[in-house]
Amino acid sequence: MRSDHTTNRLEHDMNTVLPRVRRTTGHTMSRAVLALALVASAGCSTDKILKVDRPDIIDPGGLSNATGVTALYAGVIGDFSFLNAGTLGVISATGLLTDEFRFGATPPEVRQMDQRAAPESNTLVAQFYLQTQMLRGQADRASAALKAVSATDPRVGEMEAMSGYAHIMLGEMFCSGVPLGTPGVDGTPQTTTAVLQAGVTKLTAAVTSAGSDDRAKNFASVLRGRGLLDLGLTDQAAAAVASVPTSFSYTTLHSLASDYQKNGFQDYMNSNDGILVSDREGTNGLNFATALDPRVPVTGDGSPSAFDKQTPRWYYANATSFTSPMPIVTGVEARLIEAEAALKANNISLWLSKLNAARAPWGMAAVTDPGTATARVDLMFRERAFALFASGHRLGDLRRLVRQYGRGAESVYPTGAYHKDGLQLGTDLQFIIPLTEKNNPNFTGCIDRN
Repeated sequence: MRSDHTTNRLEHDMNTVLPRVRRTTGHTMSRAVLALALVASAGCSTDKILKVDRPDIIDPGGLSNATGVTALYAGVIGDFSFLNAGTLGVISATGLLTDEFRFGATPPEVRQMDQRAAPESNTLVAQFYLQTQMLRGQADRASAALKAVSATDPRVGEMEAMSGYAHIMLGEMFCSGVPLGTPGVDGTPQTTTAVLQAGVTKLTAAVTSAGSDDRAKNFASVLRGRGLLDLGLTDQAAAAVASVPTSFSYTTLHSLASDYQKNGFQDYMNSNDGILVSDREGTNGLNFATALDPRVPVTGDGSPSAFDKQTPRWYYANATSFTSPMPIVTGVEARLIEAEAALKANNISLWLSKLNAARAPWGMAAVTDPGTATARVDLMFRERAFALFASGHRLGDLRRLVRQYGRGAESVYPTGAYHKDGLQLGTDLQFIIPLTEKNNPNFTGCIDRN
């Protein structure tokens, strides 16, 4: 993935000049693109920038040529990286709500997420909800602008895939009722199924638009398989990813050029003990920290956090610096999707073959059939948990275990006593759509939290 963003540097330098423009529909203009547009319109004069009367208004003509659409494209790529690997982005948030990470510091709003008890007033949940809606809107805008310049530009497919990704994450992370608005039009609440279906539609188009660009096509194909898996369409999901090589990886890239471009996830983990690898969290959690599995390498000795003096310190060793890349969509996921489809079809030999193909990149020994239907599902989701660790997949998987496999929620999610402060874990199965969405007159709250 390319991440050389002049726009991102501008975004950082102009934080105090350019407000983030928000619509209740979730369509937010990225500051990166706003900054670039303002610099272009002001002739790169800081004085003129400071005198702009309406910094939230962009001349559409300035973004309808090759240079302008490239700026839009770059802004979306930056927003994708920031959404996933920001300080409290998708990786952190989904890991805290599930059994991937524990919170080792003190701010109460982060603890609420880790505790499965984040209210609709939680401003951090509102932040990554807004960022996800922003990515959806900006990706749609970029794909339309790119297509207007050149209908055969493969970046059209990549931007359509970005929009599809945002839809999938809105469906996986939040309760039923997410509005999907368009610029100038407040969205109406959609069921989780409808949000996922809208994402799959975007991703189907993305595969076609990617043309001969294998990177964009593989990116869209795996995401399409993920959406179909969320919808319970396992055979279609397997077909969607069949051509994706196991070696494929679509990865966030980071640099030191600005806070926006840094890997903020690792900073909150390593500098603040805020995000620590869990181990058997809440009775049901997997032994991520102590399994000695090469897919989840850890450092640390389990000694108490320097901040709360309680949470065991285990750090994720694949994220150790501001420039650490984070794989989000991979060919390994494609093999795991195929494996789950084979398991659903009761083709045990093919299931094991696909599971072991997914283990091959780490040189791991082959798994064998555990012998019962329940144990096979346990193994399937354990393999997904370790192979897809810290990539934003675990919450969707826990929800699918409840929704598609009939598991009781409190037999899947961390439950019982919280690991500190004498508290109990809550009962959230996903994040509640934040209070800020009630600025949208069509929205009154979650349709349901099943």
